[in-house]
Amino acid sequence: MNSRTPRDDLVTPQSHSPEEAARARLRGLGSRVTEPRVRVLAVLMQGADPLSHQAVCDALPDDSGIDRVTVYRVLDWLVAGGIVHKTAGADRVFRFSLAEHDAAREAAHRSHSHFHCTQCGRDFCLEGAEPPAMPKAGLPAGFAADHAELTIKGACADCAHLAAHHKTGNAPCPK
Repeated sequence: MNSRTPRDDLVTPQSHSPEEAARARLRGLGSRVTEPRVRVLAVLMQGADPLSHQAVCDALPDDSGIDRVTVYRVLDWLVAGGIVHKTAGADRVFRFSLAEHDAAREAAHRSHSHFHCTQCGRDFCLEGAEPPAMPKAGLPAGFAADHAELTIKGACADCAHLAAHHKTGNAPCPK
């Protein structure tokens, strides 16, 4: 069984640490490389799920010297550059996840869909699942929509599987 994830490919043989991979990615984009950008991007590159601002702050080393406002600014900069996706969860907390490739960078500003698991609270980007077309009619006069967000809510595969086992009585034995 292959346990590699797309994020595993972001750390190349030339860059053995997440910070080195983040530095290389910022350089590759022609961006100014600063320590706060490197540290925040490295945290996001290691995250399996989208992370809130608080989760990013908590993941930074205590001795990083990066304050909460700087983290907000770096996250906003990463979103504006298409390096990171920003989504609002059902709890109205913004979460940030890495755009995996150049096509994703271009798509970061376009509409895309998300899935929110109402059981475990995780959020997922649905790659390739576009929201319905933007309505051309129905907007108040003078309004111009530039993108739409769609969040589908329900049970993720893990939670749905667990629920199915409980319904059929085939739940794994508690240890």
